[in-house]
Amino acid sequence: MNYNEVYNTFLELKEILLRKKEAIIKKNLEDLNKNDEATIVLVEKINKFDLKNNNFSQNEKENLKKLGEEIKIIQENNEILIKHSLDVINNILSGILNIAQNEKTSYNAKGIGCQDSECLDISSITEEA
Repeated sequence: MNYNEVYNTFLELKEILLRKKEAIIKKNLEDLNKNDEATIVLVEKINKFDLKNNNFSQNEKENLKKLGEEIKIIQENNEILIKHSLDVINNILSGILNIAQNEKTSYNAKGIGCQDSECLDISSITEEA
């Protein structure tokens, strides 16, 4: 493992995370999936690196540290975007369910539309009918 191999791997991870950010923004699930798969491969490769026992110069270590911080910020931004997307989806689904529930009460047991006063569900009337 040499410095260039490590640096290029981290640089590639940064690029994949930037593409992932674009895929999240554009709601492109296919690209998002491809980027996630590529990230897994790179993380497995990075896990094989012995970063503690190396002979990198101080300048090389600083460059890797800086790149690592950039990657961390990009990943945190991606997590925020994903959380926001999930919140939006949950709000949309809640709205749809509320509309469906309100529409459900607009019909009687026979599926016929009725006015608010006509849809009263009074058990004694229902049983007699």
